[in-house]
Amino acid sequence: MSLGYRGLSGCAEASLCFDSATLINPMAATTHSSDNTSSPWSLLNLLIGGALALFAIYWGGGILIGSVFQSIESRSPVETEEVAPADVVAANTVEKSAEAPAAPAPAPEAPQAAAPAAPAAAPAQAADVLEITIKPGGASGLEYDTKTMTVKAGQKVKLTFENQHAVPQPHNWVLCKPGTKDKVLMAAMALAADPQGMAKGFIPESEDILQHTNLIQPTQSETIEFAAPADPGEYPYLCTFPGHGVLMNGIMTVQ
Repeated sequence: MSLGYRGLSGCAEASLCFDSATLINPMAATTHSSDNTSSPWSLLNLLIGGALALFAIYWGGGILIGSVFQSIESRSPVETEEVAPADVVAANTVEKSAEAPAAPAPAPEAPQAAAPAAPAAAPAQAADVLEITIKPGGASGLEYDTKTMTVKAGQKVKLTFENQHAVPQPHNWVLCKPGTKDKVLMAAMALAADPQGMAKGFIPESEDILQHTNLIQPTQSETIEFAAPADPGEYPYLCTFPGHGVLMNGIMTVQ
């Protein structure tokens, strides 16, 4: 019994010793495991540190090289143009002017011949004949193809009225005094009730009418010659066949 008790007592003591050692130095039990897990992180830290060191060397080297080149450029001599003294320039100018031969004096101008008297203004060539051809125009033929014309005061005019149109109708050409178009037009409308209106060519007897053709039938033509009015102005012309003159009219401008 004594031996058995002692054996148990020895095992208990050994167990207590082991636990005490573990409690006293707990890091000893985990040292091996910690060494195994820290190896990859140590390698990564070394790589990052190396990269940062290379970047610092590259950046610092760039700054250093740039400073050296800037210092060299600032010390290079600046080329300057030599400017001749003002006295030298003035002397050269005097020498050149002295060497240049003097320009010969201009010869005296010959007396100019008296300018011929300006010719008198030529009179207006009223003898020139202005030839005009006028026809019915528009889709319906109830207008002139020439709505404006310009002549000189007193100029001779040769006017031909050709009654050529797809819509056959009788027409005429009547020149009136300025501002009398409506008056002549109303007088022509009154001839529509006159049994002799067609025989008169529907041309009213009026002092406001200056020139006119006869009533021209389709496909026919007529030419009249006359002197343009002596007074400048706008002279209306129209067809006096009843109802035509509202659209079939124009202006002759006398200058």
